[in-house]
Amino acid sequence: MARSLGVSLAEAYPQVAAMWLQERNGGLTPQKATPKMQVDVWWRCAAGHEWEERIANRTPLPKWKNGDVAACRECVGYRVSYTYPDCGHTVKVTPESAAKKRGRCWDCQNRWWRENEPRLKKELSATAKAAAGRAGKLLDTVVLPAEMPAPLATEWRWWAAKHLQGAIAAEEKMGKEGRTDEVLASVTEMAARLTPTKEKAGRAAATDGVLRILNQAHWAEGWLHVLTGRGPRPVAEQDFQDIALVLADYLQKWADDAAAQVAQNRANGYGPPGTPQITKALTAAVLDFNRLVLGPNCLAYRELRLPVVPDGKGRYGRADVVICTPLMPDLVIEIDSRPNPASAQKLAFARDTGAFPLWVRFGEGGIDKTDGVMVLDLREAVRGVREAGDGDGAS
Repeated sequence: MARSLGVSLAEAYPQVAAMWLQERNGGLTPQKATPKMQVDVWWRCAAGHEWEERIANRTPLPKWKNGDVAACRECVGYRVSYTYPDCGHTVKVTPESAAKKRGRCWDCQNRWWRENEPRLKKELSATAKAAAGRAGKLLDTVVLPAEMPAPLATEWRWWAAKHLQGAIAAEEKMGKEGRTDEVLASVTEMAARLTPTKEKAGRAAATDGVLRILNQAHWAEGWLHVLTGRGPRPVAEQDFQDIALVLADYLQKWADDAAAQVAQNRANGYGPPGTPQITKALTAAVLDFNRLVLGPNCLAYRELRLPVVPDGKGRYGRADVVICTPLMPDLVIEIDSRPNPASAQKLAFARDTGAFPLWVRFGEGGIDKTDGVMVLDLREAVRGVREAGDGDGAS
């Protein structure tokens, strides 16, 4: 039997054409239509089921047709009629979809969501917060692997609680039955395989330097050090000093340019920049240094998590900037406006992995020295930036 586009549907598939519902298809007929025509038309089977479907979708022979190219989805049980109780629309869906007993069809659900979104989000948020205790009790039943580090367990619990609270709220406010059990099973399965392997950390360290854990970016070299117990790689002290000097010169130039810009802003009525603005600008300058000086083969990241917990903290610390380099040890950089013991601990950990730890300091307070950590003292440079914004020149 011919199947070319030049042959009409009536000639190529007479059994399909016999189900053509002419009174609803206007002037188009099976004699004018071709088997692969991308046009939606109406059909009616011998049992009286009516539906609209593209012509090209009626001529293939998938498994559900059981060898009958003209098979009706309802007659073979592949689709059933389902009336949504809330909106009253009747559609043909799979038996599995009908068993879920949703209240509204897709279009009506979307319209309802648009109309009720602000109110529902507030209610969901309030319900999720109220479910914190219940989520915590559920998580207490999960047995964590013995090899999971305690801080990672804390990270997992925070992540899992957030998802469980959302699931509880979805059950209570959106009628999603079984959602809590489903999410609990998912976070439990995640806990079983959460701790990274040496192989996974090694691959990450050898590629982009980032290890993804719970959708958070972690420093791969740091994890490789923790997992293997490997001592630091030999660090060329002169290379470390050279790159620190180059960065110091770059940041000094940044400070000079920033002072000029701040002075111009002062003339336009703006005051000196505050500490958050300075920190943000210095971070951007370090990222520019990587892009313009170190080059495209070096990858810079903000806020990478390190597998070290500073004193008094319950979760892993984060580095302000990590620069992963292919030919040198990674650079781990902290930027602080005052003495910060947590930064000292993070940089000491970076030193122990064999990285280049750099501490950019500005603002108030003295500078405590940490063995093996290079300090870039920008206190005077940043003071000049701030003074450029002071109308009276006061520091």
